[in-house]
Amino acid sequence: MNPVSKPASDPQTIRLSDESDFALGAMRVRPSLREVSFEGRKEQLEPRVMQVLVLLARARGTVVARDELIRRCWEGRIVGEAAITRTIAKLRELSEAGGDPCFRIETIPRVGYRLIPAEAAEATPSSQDPAGIQTDSDDRPGWPRRPILWPIMIGMLAIFGLALIGYRAWISRAPTQATVEPSIAVLPFKNLSSDKDAGYLAAGVQDEILTRLAKIGSLKVISRTSADQYASGAGNLSAIARQLGVANILEGSVQRQGSTVRINVQLIRAAGDDHLWAEDYDRKMDDVLSVESEVADAIAIALAAKVTPVERKEIATQATNDPRAYDLFLRGLVFAHRPDGASIHKAIQLFGDATREDPKFALAWSWLARMQFYIHSGDDLALVRRGEGHAALARALALQPDLPEAQVARGYYLYYGEQNYPDALGELARVHARWPNNAEALEALALIQRRLGNWKDSTANFARLVALDPLIAFHRIQLAEGLARQRDFEGALRVLDIALKIWPDSTPIPAAEADIYQKMGRLDRADNLLKNLYSAPDDDHILGPMEQQFWLQRQYGNGAAFVRGLIAQDRDEPASPSAFLHCMLGEFLRMAGDSKGAREQYSTALASGLRDLGAQPDSVDDLTVLSSIYAGQGNFELALRTINHAVDLLRSSANSLDLINAQTDRARLLARRGARDEAIAEIARLMKLPGDLTPAILRLDADFDVLRGDPRFQRLLKTGAAN
Repeated sequence: MNPVSKPASDPQTIRLSDESDFALGAMRVRPSLREVSFEGRKEQLEPRVMQVLVLLARARGTVVARDELIRRCWEGRIVGEAAITRTIAKLRELSEAGGDPCFRIETIPRVGYRLIPAEAAEATPSSQDPAGIQTDSDDRPGWPRRPILWPIMIGMLAIFGLALIGYRAWISRAPTQATVEPSIAVLPFKNLSSDKDAGYLAAGVQDEILTRLAKIGSLKVISRTSADQYASGAGNLSAIARQLGVANILEGSVQRQGSTVRINVQLIRAAGDDHLWAEDYDRKMDDVLSVESEVADAIAIALAAKVTPVERKEIATQATNDPRAYDLFLRGLVFAHRPDGASIHKAIQLFGDATREDPKFALAWSWLARMQFYIHSGDDLALVRRGEGHAALARALALQPDLPEAQVARGYYLYYGEQNYPDALGELARVHARWPNNAEALEALALIQRRLGNWKDSTANFARLVALDPLIAFHRIQLAEGLARQRDFEGALRVLDIALKIWPDSTPIPAAEADIYQKMGRLDRADNLLKNLYSAPDDDHILGPMEQQFWLQRQYGNGAAFVRGLIAQDRDEPASPSAFLHCMLGEFLRMAGDSKGAREQYSTALASGLRDLGAQPDSVDDLTVLSSIYAGQGNFELALRTINHAVDLLRSSANSLDLINAQTDRARLLARRGARDEAIAEIARLMKLPGDLTPAILRLDADFDVLRGDPRFQRLLKTGAAN
């Protein structure tokens, strides 16, 4: 991590190493050691707390204005109200720690603070340092005994009032105040602990600070998945900021020694490498939670972000008062953010341990529910409803129904568990309104909007997602697909061209570009993109465009060879061959004139497809494949009955995305059967909806050959609409 570039030091900055020891009543204060002692015990203070104590003691009972505190103890950095309040609270706790207070601190509203020693500390000192604080002698520090006259007091308050007004005017012009877009990326915190296993603590603190910042609607906060690709302090911050699309970077480190944790944070304006704000926090493990809220509050002030009362409340909320439960929760977060099954199971274990440690820990219950839904995604709905995830979600919502993380978990359950898209949409839309920087919720929202056929809103949200999570290729591919389905091909290609510059070795990105060029009828461009790609049997992103390229180019023999290669790779389960791959091979062989070979492949595909459908009778994917198999065998009546069943299932589930895909397959079957009127009517309707049919596809695809020459179809080729 780069060291903080501090502003030029004010000559009156409190430097603890230069301060002499002094006493406050029965309390001996040793600034250079950051140590106080009283009643036979010693306590070490945080540097900032000791600086404030020294400054207030130097003032000898007079008021110290807030701006003077900042200038002399925080070196003029922008400081949140919470940081100052916490420091004063620490001093008040210190004074009362020994029973009889050694001093008390008064708050002068809208002005500042003053320290008043206990009566036992008011003896006139025999010797004082130039600042008026007694040094190491047997006498106690003394304070002026002359009564403060009202005129003097009024004059002082006027001076402090003018100083406060001046401070506010200065702070609005201060060079450290952000004047650029309020945007930030929180880079991974460094683990400086000797125990490297404590890395979870650095990752967890970073994640919790980011989560709190993400709840501020006026800030743009980059998602953890993109920010985590940069180590804190590594590389050129200006370049990192440009790649992430932000003006500011937060770096940090965490160091644990026994039960004590030191957290360092630095807010940097990337363009000029200016340090806007920095702070060190020395806390006990059971007080780590409060740091995250203080950091988020201070950053909001430094970046001049508007924070609503609701947002401020959520930022300040402590999820649990049990340090052991919170430690388990932070450990669980590290595993929850990893995509493999073993990590998710480990996260479930740790979140479960956290809820057993603190049964009222709603945040841990929410994450436990999410992990359970991930594990059981795709399972039978009745099983999901009986599962531990459903019970965990119910517990979280019962404890804190307004907790955004609990609402995210409920949205995921409705989406992935029940596939109840309208209710999931409503839940996640409410989450997004409260938590606009939550990339995961925004992604789910955009995917649901797409399924419901709301492509305009879905595309807009994927564009927002690219801004919040710019280093995830999937988001850009989905954005491009949304634009392409709305037939904005140039816009889609621009998105993918930018993506290819970021990930030049990617294979899904050129495959997605090839798909768009196919829809435009530019098969030569698609060929150049696909010729160096390799597809696995289950890689739909690449398999689809490659299969489509052979089909549109009418290279059926080459297409058959391509699919045979995929089937050869798919030998892991020879007893259950892929119905889809064998049907595809049958289609290429049929078009190549190999009727016998086609029949064999259709028969193999049919046996596999019926077995799959038996396991999941309402599987739309299996029904769609079976309809193609029946058509290949010449049984168009059964093929259309099967695809119509799939269409009915999708219409009842409000799944517009897959519904349009199934209706497109039905249009192909109608065309192949020779049902011209029905096929052309279906195609004309689909051409007005977001989908994969384009005039170029109609022109090149052999499935529509029977319609050629019909004037209505010819008009579709030219205009995309029939009269």
